[in-house]
Amino acid sequence: VPQLIWEIRRERRMELFMEPARLLDIKRWKKIDYMKGSVKPDILKGIWVDIQKEIPELVAETKRDVTQVMKEDGTIVKFNGSNAADMVGYYLPEGVKDRDDFTDRVYLSPVGKNQIDLYSSQGYTLTQTTGW
Repeated sequence: VPQLIWEIRRERRMELFMEPARLLDIKRWKKIDYMKGSVKPDILKGIWVDIQKEIPELVAETKRDVTQVMKEDGTIVKFNGSNAADMVGYYLPEGVKDRDDFTDRVYLSPVGKNQIDLYSSQGYTLTQTTGW
């Protein structure tokens, strides 16, 4: 994929965050596997943050071995109770894991039962989308 296309996709990801159009883009480009953190670990990263300065509650004793950041080089640093000053990097939200495996079915929509019944009442056979 040309660099320009990657930049357009990146920009749309930023602009369409939390909007239905984002999912439509991912489906159109057939890139649903990009939602898997094991394939694209960057998708699970949060914002770049200096946790001690900006979110000090994440370096409290109760967050020992929970709060994590990813450095620019990909190194993951976990808060150990004494390294609060080192907690600068991409915030890794706690508890985030890969979703269930995606199949090709996510690229298609199911046919509604009402539509199947309507066609049937008119003498036509409308079958359900494969995988649904």
